[in-house]
Amino acid sequence: MQRLLVCLVCVFALSVLGWGSANSYALPITDLSTAQSLDNRDINLEYLIALDSETFSAVAGAAYAGAWQSNEKPTLNIGYQPAGAWVRFHLVNPSQDAVRRLLLIDWSFERVEARVLDRASGGWSEVVSTGSTVTPSERALKSPVLVLPLTLPPGAAEVYLRLQATQPMVLPIRLIDLAAFNLEERNENLRMGAFFGAMLVMMLYNASLFIFTRDRSYISYCWYLASAAFYVASEYGYGPYFLWSDWQWFAQRSNFLSVSLAFLAAGLFERQFLNLKGEGGWVLRLSNLVIAYWSVAALVSVVNPWAMGYLYIEHGGFITCVLALSIAFLVWLRGNASAGFFLVAWSGLVATTLCLTLAMAGLIPMSSYVRSAQLMGFVLEFLLLSIALADRINREKASRLRAQKALLIAQEQANALLEDRVASRTHQLEQANQELRRLSSTDPLTGVSNRRGFEERVSASIERGRAEGQCLAFLLLDIDHFKRINDQYGHGVGDECLAVLGATLATFSRRDNEFAARLGGEEFAVIFYGMSAPSAEAIAEKIRVAVAELELELPASSIRFSVSIGVAAWIPTTGDSPLTYAKAADEALYRAKAQGRNQVCLALSEYA
Repeated sequence: MQRLLVCLVCVFALSVLGWGSANSYALPITDLSTAQSLDNRDINLEYLIALDSETFSAVAGAAYAGAWQSNEKPTLNIGYQPAGAWVRFHLVNPSQDAVRRLLLIDWSFERVEARVLDRASGGWSEVVSTGSTVTPSERALKSPVLVLPLTLPPGAAEVYLRLQATQPMVLPIRLIDLAAFNLEERNENLRMGAFFGAMLVMMLYNASLFIFTRDRSYISYCWYLASAAFYVASEYGYGPYFLWSDWQWFAQRSNFLSVSLAFLAAGLFERQFLNLKGEGGWVLRLSNLVIAYWSVAALVSVVNPWAMGYLYIEHGGFITCVLALSIAFLVWLRGNASAGFFLVAWSGLVATTLCLTLAMAGLIPMSSYVRSAQLMGFVLEFLLLSIALADRINREKASRLRAQKALLIAQEQANALLEDRVASRTHQLEQANQELRRLSSTDPLTGVSNRRGFEERVSASIERGRAEGQCLAFLLLDIDHFKRINDQYGHGVGDECLAVLGATLATFSRRDNEFAARLGGEEFAVIFYGMSAPSAEAIAEKIRVAVAELELELPASSIRFSVSIGVAAWIPTTGDSPLTYAKAADEALYRAKAQGRNQVCLALSEYA
């Protein structure tokens, strides 16, 4: 199955490369009667920072004549402009007839409107619009690609664009004829089909691996895949056109949300895949910082996408890539073989994303080929990560086999040593008798003392405390809503709760003068010799917190439970007995339950 996956994805990847090279190119001419295609290198763009509520006539008039600015970069980038912006360019049609051209925009905008001003007559064309918040029925040309049909009159003309976007305004444009556009749209559809097909194949493959292995890395990987697909669908216009065209609220937020979720999923996958929790230290802290940043970005993109400019997510994306590679490199140096795959996979994606970032900054021309390169980076990255996950399964399987073999050898050696030690029949009988005595005073379910063993030891502790003048702390515990647990999950789960509680109490009573016991049902007791009331109350609180943090994994869910604790602690006197302490602790336990359970209460001073 893994070889089949590699073959399929390679076919998709080669297809993307082939189709990516078929992009239409620009001619360095401006004669619209003969030019097939013009792009940013051939068109002198001017931009105006003005409210999108202004009219076309107003921004073309004398009031804004001195406010227009020329673009000197290969691709126009005017950054965040939540209030809107305008762009214009001048064209000359030397023919005697009107020329029809299509303005292709290789970037995502919420809304773009265009009108052509005939300089000779002063007349305006009708408004044409497109964008992620424009429904297919409202678009001037029904296509997921952002395209605007323009009719250019003979002679001089000016094209005015009204731009609306919550993300940075980058305007890579091409002016092409209908034949070139049909070819471009076909190639774009093929690229998108290849990309989403590759994503689907890898997602299904890794989802099936999760079903068989139950390794959470595969679920994290599938979420990462889905987030990347969501990002591409949003940024390339296919999501707004086919999936949420009628959901304006979501269309306004999908771009920022998809970017944030993609980086968030990448951060979570890296932490899971490289086991950064096991690495700990500043590596884990940096990873958590990245995850927190993109979680905030995702939240802001939903609540107020127009405020995303304050988060500087372009810089955040660059820093995230640097940190991800740095963390992977350090973990690789520490001997994590999976980090090597991650480094190679992310290096390709970062390289293609860097090209896109340079184009956004206006340092290199933005083209559909630059955007297609990022698609290729995604496909290759996820292919390598999928192979890395499969490789990790093989390494972990080999490690388990070696561990099992070592365990068998150790067990055989232990058996041989045990046989030597029990050579004597008398020694065997003595050990058996000791074990019987232990079992007679031990609760078989929890491993702590039973009531019989408890009563023997608590009486001795009270006598010792009375003789030595030492304080004796008596803790009485009860599982909250234990009947409800039995009724809802069955007695088997209830027994597991009792067992883990007994194990927890045993960890808090390891010294010779400390011991825990199960008195019956869900009731437990713990004795601490030589411990004052404040100290006993403090350690009872630690026990309560430790129990509250326990989690029992069930086949379809998990369960948590809590305990209430009553504490009785004082120096025993002549009239004190196990019953005296038990009564005081029981009344304190009753108050703890009456006050809401899952808490500790100290016995009233009248018992001290």
